[in-house]
Amino acid sequence: MTTDSSVFETDLATLRRLLGPPREAEGGFVRWTNVELLDGSSGAAVAEAYDTLHHEEVLYHHDAATGLRTIIAIHSTALGPALGGTRWYPYEDAEAALRDVLRLSLAMTAKSAVAGLDLGGGKAAVIGSPADRTPGQLAAYARAVNHLAGRYITTTDVGTTTADLDALSEFTSHIVGTSPERGGSGDTSALTAETVMLGMRAALQVAFGDESLEGRRVVVVGVGKVGGRVARAGAAAGASVGVADVWSEGAERLAAEIGADVLDPATAYTEPCDVLSPNALGGVLNEQSIPELRCRVICGAANNQLLRDPEDAELLGEHGILYAPDYVVSAGGVINVAVELDGYSEERARAIAARVYPTTLEILELSERLAISTADAALRRVEHRIAAQVV
Repeated sequence: MTTDSSVFETDLATLRRLLGPPREAEGGFVRWTNVELLDGSSGAAVAEAYDTLHHEEVLYHHDAATGLRTIIAIHSTALGPALGGTRWYPYEDAEAALRDVLRLSLAMTAKSAVAGLDLGGGKAAVIGSPADRTPGQLAAYARAVNHLAGRYITTTDVGTTTADLDALSEFTSHIVGTSPERGGSGDTSALTAETVMLGMRAALQVAFGDESLEGRRVVVVGVGKVGGRVARAGAAAGASVGVADVWSEGAERLAAEIGADVLDPATAYTEPCDVLSPNALGGVLNEQSIPELRCRVICGAANNQLLRDPEDAELLGEHGILYAPDYVVSAGGVINVAVELDGYSEERARAIAARVYPTTLEILELSERLAISTADAALRRVEHRIAAQVV
């Protein structure tokens, strides 16, 4: 039987191997600052995509009383507190959780910066099944968030719900995305889908010289909260919509509602179309899949769609496919919760979200003008905004 102390020691050994010696270790809290991921053997730094600033901080916490194990990564606070969701997931080990939060916190820096928000990027991972979550673990996790003294603000992600945030809000004020009854904005999927559609129209304008969806073929892969709204919006705008989801019942129900056709999730990505909209898994655009694609535009809300960023964006360009960077077009969710920090206003959130169209257009046009990938063009915008703030 694995004891709490052995779990802590195993996790700590793993994190030391990857991050080096911690700066502080006290009372179940272990902290690293100015983090560079190491290769685990030679101690050499491993370059992470977009990691031009390195990570400012990583906090590991193990609460022996409840069994909670969490890793919180802060990539950047150059523009403001690091905002990012809590992913409660049964990771194989601490290394898998660490790599996830490093990658995702870095993406949150980019998403907030390009959206024009005065926020940085962070992310948290709790190692464990959401089904086994206890009230004690939620309280222990809130203490980890509080340990960062406002440098990190959390919200929902995979494995956490608005109800969980409401429970966490009893123990921490460093939180957004709670229910309207708790002063939050509630479900962010509507505004996320709205910004995806704004990005899609901008991409159509660049690709075809016409932003209209009328008569276009749009394939939506993943029809959950966001993807379902994207499919509905596309159909309402006159597009011929195909939908695919591993949850076939949901795809069939949505298709019947909006007059779409149901596609096999295994082959949906290679369906001939004007727009492919990935709204499910990340890493779907890679060396193996890209040559098989038969679309002109890619625009969806799935995080980290490129397996290798920016290399796979370059490969998409070589195949004549215009990629709207996911963190640019899916900014609606972070915008929605960010507005809560000054008192939530739907009108203000929608006004900020409206910027996604001109921002996407500028990024795609910069890519064409400089003959660089759309991922590189988006990164230039992120770096420019952060550098201007730092100076």
